Amino acid sequence: MRYSDKIGKDIRSVREAKGYSQEYMAEMLDMVQSSYANLESGKSSMSVDRLLHICDILHMDVHGLLDRAGTMALPQQQLSVHMEKMNATMHPEVIHLYSELIAEMKSEIEFLRGLVSRKEERNI
Repeated sequence: MRYSDKIGKDIRSVREAKGYSQEYMAEMLDMVQSSYANLESGKSSMSVDRLLHICDILHMDVHGLLDRAGTMALPQQQLSVHMEKMNATMHPEVIHLYSELIAEMKSEIEFLRGLVSRKEERNI
């Protein structure tokens, strides 16, 4: 049995145990049901991103799914490439979010300084 067949079979098993239909999974993955069925049957291969998304929908860890299939067959290089892509896309987003947070904190500090200043003026 090929790796994709094992993974697909285990995905189907978990999906059915959770009571999810192929239609539901396809909708969550923004694909048609027949394409999703091909993933489960092993007729189509899936990207690491797609595998991670499926694991998120099924609320399971990707390592658990790979262990269920009896293999950790994703090559380390493929995982490394995926992690590099995630870091490259996440890094600017994280910087942007921190910048927004810092701007909000600066605004709050200025507001609080104004309150303190007015309170001091009243007490003088």
